[in-house]
Amino acid sequence: MAGVRVTGLVSGLDTESLVKQLSDAYQIKVDDAKKKQTKAEWKKEAWAALNTKLLNFYKGALSTFKSVGTYNSKSIVGSLSGVKITAGSKAVNGNHKVQVKSTAGAQMWTGHKLNDKTYTATSYAGATDTSQKLSELYDQNGYSIQNALNGSSFKVTVGPGSPDEKDVEVKINVDENTTVDDLLKDINNQLKDTGLTAGFENGALTFTNNTATGLTNDTGEKTYTGGTEIIVTAGSETSAKALGLSWNQDGKGSIIDPLSEKVTNNSMKASTFAYEKKETADASVTGSSKLVDLGIKEGTSIKVNGTEIVVDRTTTLNSLAASMEKAGINASYDAQQGRFYLSAKSTGTANGFTVDTDADTLKALGLDLADGESGKIAASDATIVYNGVEYTQSNNSFNINGLTFEVSAVGEEQSFSVEADVQGIYDKVKNFVKEYNSLIEEMNTLYNADSSRGYEPLTSEEKDAMTEEDIKNWEDKIKGSLLRRDSTISSLLSTMRTMLSKSVEVTNADGTKSRFALSSFGIVTGNWSERGQLHINGNEEDPEYSGYDDLLMAAISANPDAVAQTFSSIGNEIYTYMQKAMKSSDTSSAMTFYDDKTMDGDIKDYKDEVKAMQQKLADEEEKYYKQFSAMETAMAKLQSQQTYLAQLFGG
Repeated sequence: MAGVRVTGLVSGLDTESLVKQLSDAYQIKVDDAKKKQTKAEWKKEAWAALNTKLLNFYKGALSTFKSVGTYNSKSIVGSLSGVKITAGSKAVNGNHKVQVKSTAGAQMWTGHKLNDKTYTATSYAGATDTSQKLSELYDQNGYSIQNALNGSSFKVTVGPGSPDEKDVEVKINVDENTTVDDLLKDINNQLKDTGLTAGFENGALTFTNNTATGLTNDTGEKTYTGGTEIIVTAGSETSAKALGLSWNQDGKGSIIDPLSEKVTNNSMKASTFAYEKKETADASVTGSSKLVDLGIKEGTSIKVNGTEIVVDRTTTLNSLAASMEKAGINASYDAQQGRFYLSAKSTGTANGFTVDTDADTLKALGLDLADGESGKIAASDATIVYNGVEYTQSNNSFNINGLTFEVSAVGEEQSFSVEADVQGIYDKVKNFVKEYNSLIEEMNTLYNADSSRGYEPLTSEEKDAMTEEDIKNWEDKIKGSLLRRDSTISSLLSTMRTMLSKSVEVTNADGTKSRFALSSFGIVTGNWSERGQLHINGNEEDPEYSGYDDLLMAAISANPDAVAQTFSSIGNEIYTYMQKAMKSSDTSSAMTFYDDKTMDGDIKDYKDEVKAMQQKLADEEEKYYKQFSAMETAMAKLQSQQTYLAQLFGG
């Protein structure tokens, strides 16, 4: 449709209403297409929700029901202290004995308190006194800069790229008596005739481009002339680090422009390279405290499990703990407690650790712990005696003869027995029945839903005339019937009912054959109106069937093999059927019971149809608006002519 239209000014007609009425047939087609699209989307949503429930049943209750291991579950009978025992399917039934003689523990050290005393802390700040000797200044980590500076260099390029380009290499030669002033004097002597001068500010070199000449005119305005660009480039990466100059892999230096009307800054400051040592007395010990300040000599070796850590001027309590972690133990320095906490990664004597260094270093770190001291716990192994045989290992979880022993405390010999987990097996079967009933009740409700003939998705105009509750009830009526008489649901219901009613041939302990069905164990179908729901005779949670003999519980106790073979066979048949039913195909995706690909295609077609119908509606409206516009134009001309004639003859 075109932009804003002003119509009916001459004729007085409500053209907008007229166009709407004339185009109404196309609007109906648009609405019909939208309704088809909406119903298709709702149907896919309904199937997606059901598909989730089917998958949950398949992966959960059905998977458990079909597994032979479910029916081999064992339970532990007996009141036990200091040990938790769980039985696997291969555990031997009968009476057993166990005693916990020791538990496994990890080696642990809790260091002596360090923050109950003060020390003199060192720090480093940019040097300001240019009369100081370079041999008395340091880098930021506290190492002398004299050797690093000696032999370093940088290049100065004046007017790069111009015919007058000039390169000057500045070489640094210092000794133990060279001061900062001496260094600057030497650098500036080498920079003579380059237009560049070097300075020193807070431990950093500065460079000023003096190539421009300043001129002051009659009005007092200052201008600059004759300036040229200068580039300062470190001689190497090592020189760059020593002098605080920038460095990149291409060896490109720092550009310093001369003063001009556009450039107001003709200087550059490098990074700080010269630091003065500062000492702070009575400082509190923290995780950032340096080991050398705490009295540990630089170069001291600390070996943790044989891995060497060498102390340098930057090593702190925190960084030492981090290095110990990398060496394979748990290590931390707790600043609030002021202690080191060390422990082995695992329990057991084979997983203990060692910290080897000199006695003074151990004392400075608070790790001078004596054997038997409360802060020093030795590693230990766990030992149990099971049915008269002793077992020792490095952790507290033993796996013996199908049993898992989780030991936690030493104690006297205790007795327990291993039995079939009758109640546990019964509960898993009961859960299968519960989940199955819930699933087929859902599917039966969807399949047998009342017809919603005469109900279609509402248009915006129709919703405007209804309350929110009425809209919800209307749409719920449609949504509830979308899977009515669905062939896939019918097939799933019919197949599962048939499979659950089958009998299975099992092999008895004596080699004979017998046939059993779910009903043989008291699992029966209810009234026909329940449409296939299952019940367990004797189930106390099912009032209508609780009075019957509990054949299932009895069979699990007396004939567990028959139960396992029957239920596993039936469960596997349903599992295989559902597995095949949700395989990927041309019409459906994997793990999907319905034709989601087909539905997606239908939804896309409906969207395309809506778009096409909307375009036709717009074209139709445009056509009528043009016709009414032409009529208005003609009427305006006629009215103008009538007015002219009336004036002519009436004049």
